[in-house]
This record gives sequence, C-alpha cells and structure tokens, in this order.
Amino acid sequence: MNSLEELSTEFVSKLVEIRLSLGHPPYNKVFILLEGETDIKLFRNIFSRHYTDNTQLKGKVKVIEALNILNNEGYINIIGIADADFDHLEEVSYSNNLFVTDYHDMEIQMIESDGISSIISEKGEDCYRILADNLKQDVYDIAIEIGYIRWYSEREDGLFTFKNKFNWNNLVSYDNCQIVFDMEALIILLLAQLENSDDINIQEEVNHLKELSTDKLQICNGHDMTLLIANYFPTGNINRDKIEEALRLSYHFSHFKTTNLFQNLNNWANSNNYQLFEEIHN
Repeated sequence: MNSLEELSTEFVSKLVEIRLSLGHPPYNKVFILLEGETDIKLFRNIFSRHYTDNTQLKGKVKVIEALNILNNEGYINIIGIADADFDHLEEVSYSNNLFVTDYHDMEIQMIESDGISSIISEKGEDCYRILADNLKQDVYDIAIEIGYIRWYSEREDGLFTFKNKFNWNNLVSYDNCQIVFDMEALIILLLAQLENSDDINIQEEVNHLKELSTDKLQICNGHDMTLLIANYFPTGNINRDKIEEALRLSYHFSHFKTTNLFQNLNNWANSNNYQLFEEIHN
C-alpha cells in the first residue's frame, strides 16, 4: 500500500469518526476541524469544551475537503479553521463554514500578540537589550524574503518543496547577537530540485510580487519566523518547537478576541444559535 492510499484510508476513517460523533444523539455541540496537532493545543484553550469538539486533519486541503463533504451531507454544526496562507493576497473566497486567520497563519497572529517579549525576557541573556529592540523586525526582514519565494512557488502549483529537503539551520549564522540568513544558498537549493531551472529567475519573480504587496503579516510564514527566532538563542537547547510552544502559552483569549477570526466565528455562532466560547468570555 503506497502513501497516497494510506492517506486516503486515513482520511476516510476520519470522516467515519466525525460522522459517528455528529450522529450520536443528543449531539448539540459544534465540531471543529483543524489543520494539525499544534492547532488543537492552541484552540482547546480558546473554545469551550462544553460547546465544542475538535479533530485534526493534517493540513488545510483536508480540512476544506472534509468540510465540503460533510456540509453537502447536511451537517450544519461543523466548521473548519485554517491558516490563510496567501489567500487574502489572492482574494480567495471560502464556504460559510470555513474560517481563516487574519494573517498568514496562527504563528504570525501569536507573534503579533507580543508573545515574543516574554521569550526575549527569559532567553535573551547577554543580548537582551539588542533583542528587545530589534528581534521582531530583524526576523520579519528575513522571513518576508523567504515568504515571497514561497508565494511564487504556490502560484506555480508548488514548484518548490520547502519541507524536509534541506536543513534550514545550515542557512543561518549567528554572530554578536545578530542573525544572518544565506538567501543565495536557499535559492541554489531550491533550483536544484528542478530538472530544468534555466528559464527561472527567482529574484525577478520576487520583484514582481513585491509590486503586488509588501504586507509582511500576509507574506511571512510563521514557521520561518519561529525557526529564525530560535536561532537567536544558540545556547539553552532552544528550537522552533519550543518557541512555538512558548507562543501558545503566552496567547490568551484576550488576544484572540481582538481578531477578525474571533468576530467571524462569533457571528456564525450567533446566526446559527450555537455557542463556541464560555459565557465568562463574552
């Protein structure tokens, strides 16, 4: 059995599991489809366990696919939450039951809630003052350049593979409280994935996208940001996962309540006579 068949079997099994939950009377909760395990860790502290259940579907595409199937079958008390990625920039529209982040992804939303400050305070050590003044902007300056390449790749139907193809840490150097990213090396590694890259000028494509938008909050990938932030702390066994865990721990309902995502979810709940959050939060 190949991986595609295994994924299909897993997806079908997940749909059966969800249907069993939705069809088990009396079920008056809202079932929430999420992209992955880290989303569950974040949102279980946002949504009420009395009014909602959730599950992960390993990616945005699967969330959308499952939501469409179940909505077409007549289930109305089910919604999906996914990262916007570049959809705001591309003016992508969604079904009424799919909700996306205000910015590129939830990691960017957590970074913008200023959870970075607590990380700097705890881990900054000798570089504390430099990091406190410059870290977020320095990381955005690098991440947006990577983000433009990701955006170009997505427009070309996933031209490049960014995951598990190379060691990101080999592209980052750290010196005197400063971080440097080797963008040229990244481009070389990406082009090496292609059989014929002679006609591709990545910098030219990036320059074209820069004319379309300079919105770092929509262009930067949160996982790129947290990886770069982790490299600001070369000691203390800090990695991307630990940075993202710290962001989740510092992200509270008060932060979430200021987002368009919260407002859209709350409007849907009110319109459909459901409740998603504890009364104390309303």
